[in-house]
Amino acid sequence: MEYNERYDLLLNQLTSHESIYSRLDEEIFRDYKQMVFLFLNHKRKYLTEENILSRYSEGMTLEKVFSQHQGRFMQSSNVQKGDEMVKTWYDIYGVEYIEVNDDFFDYFFIIKIRHLDLLEVDNYLTYHLENSFENDKQKFIRFLNLSVRKYDEKLLTHKIIDTIKEWIVSTEKITETSENDKPEKIKGRMQREAGDKLTSLNLTQTALLIQFMQEAKIILKGDDLTYTNAGKAFNILTGYSSHTLRQQLGTKGDIAGVKHEDYKELHDAIMRLADLIGTHVRKK
Repeated sequence: MEYNERYDLLLNQLTSHESIYSRLDEEIFRDYKQMVFLFLNHKRKYLTEENILSRYSEGMTLEKVFSQHQGRFMQSSNVQKGDEMVKTWYDIYGVEYIEVNDDFFDYFFIIKIRHLDLLEVDNYLTYHLENSFENDKQKFIRFLNLSVRKYDEKLLTHKIIDTIKEWIVSTEKITETSENDKPEKIKGRMQREAGDKLTSLNLTQTALLIQFMQEAKIILKGDDLTYTNAGKAFNILTGYSSHTLRQQLGTKGDIAGVKHEDYKELHDAIMRLADLIGTHVRKK
């Protein structure tokens, strides 16, 4: 299963749906906005006046933006910029992916279920089992049970709760027929940190490498090697998160956030590899 905006937790989509629910229950929407504020605060996703105005045409003022988009921006604390303190805001309709390791993932996971048709709940749960919890059924089922217990009828209907419980029972009964159903424990695999330089390519450059290797037919592509499985393979080889690699690749292999420097770094790494191979070619 590939990157899927229908089931991934995307902040702007969640907020749009919750704003509709607010017509029925304003208190729940107030709680929702508070959770978004906390999420963005933990991620330090604040915007300065300059950040906000850069999205609009010349001549736009902050007052006009706030007037046209009432309720979109929530003021945060001031931050140090150079020699002065500047005001900041959070965009509750911002395009932010909420992933399993993020704070408050459980809350937004439950919120997302509220927006789905009952017939989609099974697919949603299966999607996150495979892509957020990497087929760790025991961990995911425990997460579901605790989340349902935590939010219960305040956020979920009886029908949704029953459907989740039925999915759990059905999943627990499935006989494990593939080693991929449970992530393999590989001794010595480390957790990567930004800038650790354990490998010569960063995560974005690694995703680019996967894309170019597929285009060059060095590795399989398409149905023969989905982005999910490619992410798992390169997780073993590089330590980068398979889920994040899959999201980087997207649905069409369009790598998010690629800069010219990324292409250059990848090119230089490939040239170093070619030189290493060349030494063996020249020996003959």
